[in-house]
Amino acid sequence: MIRCTRTLIFFAIPAAFAQPTPWTTVRDTQEQAFSVDVPRGWTAHGGLSRRGPLDPRVQVDMVSPDGRVEIRLGDWGVPPFTVPTGQMEQYGFTEGKVYAPGHPPTATIVARYRTGLDFAAFYARVRFAKACQTFEPKSLKSMNPVFSAPREGAVTTTAGEAVYRCVANGQEKMAYAYAETGLYQANGVANWRVGYLISLLAPKDQANAAYKMAFQSAASFRENPQWQLRQAQITAANAASTLKTYQIQVQQTQARFQQWSSSMARQGHTFSDVLNGQTLTRDPSTGQQREVWTGTGSTRWIDGLGNVVSSNLSPGTSFHALQDIGR
Repeated sequence: MIRCTRTLIFFAIPAAFAQPTPWTTVRDTQEQAFSVDVPRGWTAHGGLSRRGPLDPRVQVDMVSPDGRVEIRLGDWGVPPFTVPTGQMEQYGFTEGKVYAPGHPPTATIVARYRTGLDFAAFYARVRFAKACQTFEPKSLKSMNPVFSAPREGAVTTTAGEAVYRCVANGQEKMAYAYAETGLYQANGVANWRVGYLISLLAPKDQANAAYKMAFQSAASFRENPQWQLRQAQITAANAASTLKTYQIQVQQTQARFQQWSSSMARQGHTFSDVLNGQTLTRDPSTGQQREVWTGTGSTRWIDGLGNVVSSNLSPGTSFHALQDIGR
């Protein structure tokens, strides 16, 4: 269902963002998946959170020593998405619902596609608006993707950034979000993912420096090659498992169809017998099967000459009962 492209989030950016800030390197403690540089003296927490075999997510939060600047790379809460279709909506898969048909390696959330700009604006409002007494847009801008190619294979990527003015407790701040979203097709369904996400909240006089630090930190992000290898093995194993599951489902479907066909054939014969007034019987004395007239009695009787009588009671001592065996 969801194609596992590069699931971790941050790579090289233009050198112009580099700053002489002292840095320290922190590493993911969950799976030893990556390292990233954060400003020295800042509080940093986060790491990798695995929501499925092919859905590892990164979030790194950094807070300045005075608590006035917050920078975030990635977000654990942002899932992969599936674009709704008319058929999906008929089956109840409307926006916001979990979409997990069959046995996918990754469940998705049903949602219309949002461009990088749309998602950046949406994300900034969701993350920061509640903390601000005043929250108004200053700049909403589509951009060329910084990290991804606009078009790579079946994936189309768009990017954008959103800047909002925030007034919190009487202090003017700037809220910022940058996002890249990739739209692609998988098994006839359109899916999309937020591949790159950076956000920050800072006082107006520190916003420019915070912006540069956020991108420099993002530029330092490095995946652990050993983790990359393990993830590649997980991806391959899930591909094999998905294929095996599909093959089993095909076999089960064929078996159910054959059972259904056999059942329908028997039902068809029975229905035809009812229409034609015939009952399939077995002579217990000889084991011979024969179709006989059903009649109105509850039992079919036969004598030594092969005469058959339908009656609730025995027609005589020369008759013995036939067994109804159906089809």
